[in-house]
Amino acid sequence: MRHFMIIISAFFSILSYGQVQKVIGTYSSLFFPRVEVTFNPDSTFAYVTNEMHPTFYRWEAFSEKGKGTLSGDTIILNPHLTKKMFVESNFIEEQHEGDTSLLLTFNHIKRYFDISGNIIKTDTVQIDRLDYSFDQLKKKKLVRVAPHRTTRCAFAGFIPKEIITNSRTIFVQRPTDDIKSIFIGCYELQETKQFFIKNPSSNHLTLNVYSNYYQDGQIRKMKFLIKNDKYIYTRQKENGNFDKDDIWMETDAKLKRQKGGS
Repeated sequence: MRHFMIIISAFFSILSYGQVQKVIGTYSSLFFPRVEVTFNPDSTFAYVTNEMHPTFYRWEAFSEKGKGTLSGDTIILNPHLTKKMFVESNFIEEQHEGDTSLLLTFNHIKRYFDISGNIIKTDTVQIDRLDYSFDQLKKKKLVRVAPHRTTRCAFAGFIPKEIITNSRTIFVQRPTDDIKSIFIGCYELQETKQFFIKNPSSNHLTLNVYSNYYQDGQIRKMKFLIKNDKYIYTRQKENGNFDKDDIWMETDAKLKRQKGGS
């Protein structure tokens, strides 16, 4: 029985090595944002970008090394690391007596966790560009809060009324009707969310958006799809499918094997 198990183990080792051989090499994005992923013969990988963070999808330099396995046409990066939340948020209402204006505070809080799950550091910064509207999500109701004006060009799309500030808190005119909810959208939040207001007398509304950084790895059970011997797809959607050949998608969703890769 022992000899049989040794033979089986050797067989799967050879098979695994053969599978790894299929993807050994360096893959890079075709245009911007620039991303490069290298797969090594020992089943390790290196992910490098100076532009687009792979879990927060915003402009931020990132590099990480880890282990990868190949199952059929799918490469799984760091399969041993459990999935965790990268983006979280909470919404706080406060009522301050005597204030007639409405205060809005938008915080982007970067939280750094050690391998035991303890927060070892936090940085609170201004959200880079945020759009909000009260009660209805309509273009004419949107207001943008940002430290710089949006560049007006053919690709900018709709640009709402802008409040340019370096502060995380702004004072705005309270609508005449009671506010029932506020829609807030930004890259840090990765979506537009509706937050319901429980107390109509609240005059200070705070949104905290948390970006979670994990010491043992940001890339956790991340899957890549092998298209053929030249290309791999990197963006897996909620339904399990991958973004494929979409002319409008971020170009790092498709990586091409570089010359010299085998």
